[in-house]
Amino acid sequence: MRAPPYVLGNARFGAVGKPVLVGSLFYRGDKKVSDHRTGEVDTKRVKSELETAERVARRVGLPHAVDVIAETPEAMCKYIGLLADLTESPLLIGGLNEESRVAGYRKALEIGISSRCGVNSVSTCTAETELAELGANKIRFAIIQTLDPSAVYPEEKLALLRDVLLGRCESAGIEGAAVDVGIIDFTSTHLAVESMKLIRKELGLPCGCAPSNAAYQTLLKKKVSRKSARAINSALNTIVQLGGADFIIYGPLKASTYIFEAVAVVEAIKAYGARLSGDRSVDKDHPLFKFLPKLG
Repeated sequence: MRAPPYVLGNARFGAVGKPVLVGSLFYRGDKKVSDHRTGEVDTKRVKSELETAERVARRVGLPHAVDVIAETPEAMCKYIGLLADLTESPLLIGGLNEESRVAGYRKALEIGISSRCGVNSVSTCTAETELAELGANKIRFAIIQTLDPSAVYPEEKLALLRDVLLGRCESAGIEGAAVDVGIIDFTSTHLAVESMKLIRKELGLPCGCAPSNAAYQTLLKKKVSRKSARAINSALNTIVQLGGADFIIYGPLKASTYIFEAVAVVEAIKAYGARLSGDRSVDKDHPLFKFLPKLG
């Protein structure tokens, strides 16, 4: 496994102070999709959301990637082909079943973009057949999912990685990885932060999670308004940023319009504090220099 930061397309996983912001497309409920089985989408709206996310990412100085979710192999092939034409951003191939994900790996190799594609994710549920397909189709980056009933606490997640998951990635030819420590509710955010600290210390791997999983559950259950869910999402993102998250899966791609600037402000203030302590390693494309001055 290569030492971080790991370059995937135009993003670096594990670059200090510049978490990769990952937005999801084609999930169940994505109104841009008219048929989840065949992968029929409103291309104009997909293009518009991608352009908006990438424009804001450039403006604030943070990297971006796309989480691709599909329900069938047919849909996945259409999505990968479409995104290859519309964006240069890294693609994390998800999908709701092995067949759909494998179709994505094969499509990426076929059209020559496997070098900027990763898998979201490798877990205890990933079959040996799928691991073989990762290797065969030159997918060299993985998000490693530690959300497992046997691994609730930080020490358990570390053991799961050492005893099971890292070996599975190695067998698949994975060269770079970032660990998703998992968030299922508000209180597990604390455990996520502690898990990131421990895993980074012991294994040196980039870590992150998806605070949006908890934030948007309140909306789906009609406990809060959309405005409140977005505020909660921003708050949870801030907590994991202060815990040193190297990537954040922030929810629907369209959420970039309110998430990116919030993340950028937090990273800029963290970097300012580091500079006061004598750390001058922050580059000129960091939010400290690229975004914060615009707010003055």
